[in-house]
Amino acid sequence: MNPAKHPVESLRFIGTLLVATLCCLGVAMYLRVQTNTNMYRFITWDMFLAWVPFILSSLILYVFSRTKTKTGFIAIGLMCAGWLFFLPNSAYLFTEILHSFRYFDAQAGGKFWVNIDFWYNLTLTFAIAVLGLLLSTCSITQIHRMINRFLHRWIGMLVVGTILILTSLGVYIGRFNRWNSWDIISRPEQIVMDMVNDFNAGNSILVEFAGIIFIVQVFAYVIVSLLTARPGKA
Repeated sequence: MNPAKHPVESLRFIGTLLVATLCCLGVAMYLRVQTNTNMYRFITWDMFLAWVPFILSSLILYVFSRTKTKTGFIAIGLMCAGWLFFLPNSAYLFTEILHSFRYFDAQAGGKFWVNIDFWYNLTLTFAIAVLGLLLSTCSITQIHRMINRFLHRWIGMLVVGTILILTSLGVYIGRFNRWNSWDIISRPEQIVMDMVNDFNAGNSILVEFAGIIFIVQVFAYVIVSLLTARPGKA
């Protein structure tokens, strides 16, 4: 039970993601200093939460490759549950793109795209969005590898598809209903009630928004899978 390392687990790849994270935080700090505001202060916490699933999936795969006891598998099951709760935090970063428009005050009749402040904001939020998708995709890839060790390939793909759907709904819950991962345990009834109310609302965007996030995640997962596929396994 000691599978060869996947490219997303290499130190160079992880180091690149870490450097990208620090660069994003640095640009956010620069914008705060330049504007003398608290803009993007929340990004530090959001990016920390986005890293949690990848850290957990790496730990899960490490334990899985070495455990041979019933207790070890129980621990893996519990960690997988925690991983699933936190997973939407990674893809959630994709929605941070909206802040490039929230923080930029476009003048009526003016060409906002010739203002460098807009491009600073857009570049930062785009980079954060890509980083979030990479963290989410790479984390799911690790869990998918583990699943493929004891389930048929097609069943594994079905499980991944289900995970992507749940993640998309989780992103909606976080962005629009403002619930956190730990609220799933402390206030599950309220979360379900909010989802039902949103679904039944006449102007509901729940299905369409979740569908958009799902499709974006599918494309990200396919692209990363193709780019990291070993010869003969693409």
